[in-house]
Amino acid sequence: MSLTDLKKSKDDKHKKKAFTVDEFIADAENYAKGAPELVSKGKKQPVDLAQALAAAKQFEVKRQAERRKSKSDKPFRHATFTLSEEAIAQLQELAKDSQLAKSHIIRILINELCNKEQQEKLSKLLASNVD
Repeated sequence: MSLTDLKKSKDDKHKKKAFTVDEFIADAENYAKGAPELVSKGKKQPVDLAQALAAAKQFEVKRQAERRKSKSDKPFRHATFTLSEEAIAQLQELAKDSQLAKSHIIRILINELCNKEQQEKLSKLLASNVD
């Protein structure tokens, strides 16, 4: 396939109506009323405002249900941290030696530091001068 095969033909079956920017902006009001004349003409649109509101409400309920489901399905959430090259190398070595994922190692370390008996270790870490 050559670039000329991708070129649009002159006798394109889907001729688009030419309109000015001002006509397009004016049609935005018609679109808001549910009766566009330029851009979405011929596409299925709600007949009246009540139907449009009902469709929007149904869409929002469905979207909220999907959000709740996706949050409950995923026990973890992606996070980004900035680490020194040395810390990255150490984490990589820990992952290689333990055959655990780096994120799993970090979760283990966080859990250890959050235990009440580990509060002293946390104080030592915070007092450290390591960047």
